[in-house]
Amino acid sequence: MFKVQKKDGTIQDFDRNKMLSGITKSGASLEEAEKVTAQVEGMLAGIAVDGVVQTVQLRERVLEVLKTVNPTAAAAFESYAKPVAG
Repeated sequence: MFKVQKKDGTIQDFDRNKMLSGITKSGASLEEAEKVTAQVEGMLAGIAVDGVVQTVQLRERVLEVLKTVNPTAAAAFESYAKPVAG
């Protein structure tokens, strides 16, 4: 089981339902969200360090895949909770 390190440093179990929820909230269909989530899950082993993945890496992979599946939803996903420079 993979873990996810959040921006504040806390570590949680990877929860595919959180990913699905975020993708569908961006406007993707459940089918599209499932497709993206499955592809990103397949990438976890390659991006995890000692079983831990950074949220920023997950977000980048979701965007990368979502852009090919539903560019409109990808734009919405990208604009949601975008990091503020400061």
